[in-house]
Amino acid sequence: MRLIIRALVLGAALAGSGLASAEVPLSSATPSPQSPASPAAGNQWGGATSSRIPGSMAEGEANRRTVLDFYDAFFNKHDLSAADRYVAQDCKQHTPGLADGRRALQDAYAEIFQRHPESKAEVVRSVAQGDLVVLHVHRIPVPGDRGEAVVEIFRVADDRVVEHWSVSQPVPASSPDGMF
Repeated sequence: MRLIIRALVLGAALAGSGLASAEVPLSSATPSPQSPASPAAGNQWGGATSSRIPGSMAEGEANRRTVLDFYDAFFNKHDLSAADRYVAQDCKQHTPGLADGRRALQDAYAEIFQRHPESKAEVVRSVAQGDLVVLHVHRIPVPGDRGEAVVEIFRVADDRVVEHWSVSQPVPASSPDGMF
């Protein structure tokens, strides 16, 4: 629950600061210095190990592009080798049920993709600020399923995902479009 609240606070802060765009397909963000009200550097978002905010919008955009390229190759094309290109070997997972490390990610999703060969993940929104990239995703395990609404948060260093958080909930029948 705390992670959901943090993701919502991050999204609200970005939206309120003018740093985020909620339009599809791609958006860019302008990094800004850490605000005085933010947690101390080195533990910015309750467990994140980032203490660096890139000094240019281009760097934030490059991180966003890295995550989007990884996400499409891995979750839509089911290319497990995409993790070799885009995920650090010792990537820290904050998602319950996923172990740390690139190999653990590949092993877990090899099984999932085998059970759900037609699964897709539509990135509805993406936001980048510094080394953090946030995706709002509509994940559909099988065609015709309402799927899940997912918020994915990635920390990128040296063009690789080094840390990841994820929260999701099923798309309810009563309001499937209201979540996106």
